[in-house]
Parts: sequence; structure tokens; C-alpha cells
Amino acid sequence: MKLPHKTAASLAMLLLVFQAAPVRADDMADAKAASDAFYASLSALDDGTAMSGVFAQTPYITFVGPMTKDIIAGWPALKGYFAKANTMFKKREARLENRSLHVSGTVAWEVGLEVGEFETKDGRTLPVNWVATNIYEKQADGKWLMVSHHVQPGAK
Repeated sequence: MKLPHKTAASLAMLLLVFQAAPVRADDMADAKAASDAFYASLSALDDGTAMSGVFAQTPYITFVGPMTKDIIAGWPALKGYFAKANTMFKKREARLENRSLHVSGTVAWEVGLEVGEFETKDGRTLPVNWVATNIYEKQADGKWLMVSHHVQPGAK
């Protein structure tokens, strides 16, 4: 089937627009650094300020944590969530193992197993064993920030 000239030109343009840019080694390293910064920030039991350095402060960010009952969307809601949740913990440590990280253009995503331990102020110890999916976005200034975090129970 032969397409009209304008249609063929439009399709060719769309193909050019949607071709993924080559992955730069720096982008892969920077996306991994953004992930590492997120997991380091989990140990900060503050008013949610630590997360301001790792999450994009936009209305479209999302968070589904191990104790959330709903999808948290937007920076103000997420900061408020951490401000409240952080008051329950004496210690919170988690890291991502078996990470699979992929970068395409200005978006990166990873899946892995979160492991670690949380200690509540009432003395309970909660093991961390969750499957996590994280999405990062490269900002206009070149910094990679998290735009979505989702965990679910991991393997027993």
C-alpha cells in the first residue's frame, strides 16, 4: 500500500521523534546515583525534607509504600506522608538488591528487591523484603530525580 506523500512524511517524522536517544554512560551512572540517594534518604527520619532532594517536586509524582493505603500523588502529599510516617520509626534502613536499571532518553526505571530493617519507636522490628519499581526523570538541569516508587511484598 502506497501512502500519500504527507502521510509518509508524517510517519517518518514520528519515527524520528520516538526513537530512543542512545544511552550515555553518564546517564546510567547518574540514574543509579539517584536510586542510591533515595535509599540513603530513607534513613533520615525528618519532616520529609530529605526526600525533597531525591523526588521531583511535581504534581505527577507517585508513591505506593509498604504502609500506604492509597496512591500518594504530588509533592505536597508525599512530603506530608513522610513527615507523619517518619514519627513512627526509631530506625529505617533499606537498600535495593538484584537491581535491573534501564535508561531511555530522559526516563529511567529499575526493579529490584528492597531489603533491610525498620525499627518502630515501640520496639518492633520489621524486616524489609519487598519488590520495588522506581522511575526517575532527568530534569532540565540534568539531575535525575524519582517520579514514582512502588513496593509490594517480596518472596518469602
